Amino acid sequence: MPCKYDLLIIGDGVLDIYLNIKNFPIKEYTTTISSTMEVCPGGTAAMAVMASKLGLKVSFVDNIGNDLFGDYLIKELKNNGVNTDYIIRSNKKMTATSVNIIDDMKRHSFLGYLGSGDSMDYVDANLINDSKSIFFEGYNLIKKGKTYRALMKAVMDAETAEKYIFFDPGPLISQIIGIEKFMNLSTKVFLNRDEAVAYFSDDINNILKRIKNDIHGDRYVLKLDRDGSVTVKNREIIKCPPVKGIKIANTIGAGDAFDIGYISALISGYNEKNACILGNIVAAMRISKGIGSIPSIKDITRDFGI
Repeated sequence: MPCKYDLLIIGDGVLDIYLNIKNFPIKEYTTTISSTMEVCPGGTAAMAVMASKLGLKVSFVDNIGNDLFGDYLIKELKNNGVNTDYIIRSNKKMTATSVNIIDDMKRHSFLGYLGSGDSMDYVDANLINDSKSIFFEGYNLIKKGKTYRALMKAVMDAETAEKYIFFDPGPLISQIIGIEKFMNLSTKVFLNRDEAVAYFSDDINNILKRIKNDIHGDRYVLKLDRDGSVTVKNREIIKCPPVKGIKIANTIGAGDAFDIGYISALISGYNEKNACILGNIVAAMRISKGIGSIPSIKDITRDFGI
């Protein structure tokens, strides 16, 4: 029986507010005026929007505040075709928010509020069964609280049900408790250069050799910035160059966009190499024109000749 959803995204949704300044630093007791302001879904909520735009049937589960920011986030998710029936609203804390400050040199800084934090009690097993794949990040895995236990159970339920399991540990990778279990249960693990170095305690060239010779090396997908990305298939390293000639607005969310491009391609039937290429393309679109610029996978493959 076909699954109701192609992708279930679990936790870490954020409301993003973008502001621009001339340059850093911002000094105390001064007033800095941004020439523009943009409000949009961020974090995994942005990933859910992009996945839906790419053509997937997406469901999103999280705890967010029962506030105006939460109202806006749910509205944007719904408007972009994402199922929000499993989002829980909280009166105890407000929705997670990130103020993203960008200067003329494209440098950025984040001022954030974590929101409901460690408050997700469980992920409905029926929702996992109704989904072809799940995605989760590592921000709530640095302590064994409610969300940690809920995520561990969700991943184990997905593994038992033979679902695709996609994991991006994120910048807190060195602090994740029991990371090997999450790694071992995952179909694909996304690591940027710094995260790969932190996890393997080695330089990137040696890391590539190690994952090539690892019987489980196929699970790793590396995001290497200007060097493009790397995926592994049957102990073969597949290098995919970045998209050239784009005008970068800012680099915020590039890694998430790559993840969702790769995931969307893989579960739509593309091979690892083409998934890697599509990940690079989606990341390029995200950092040049924002999440609103993402078309369907069919449009991308047509326009880029994949």
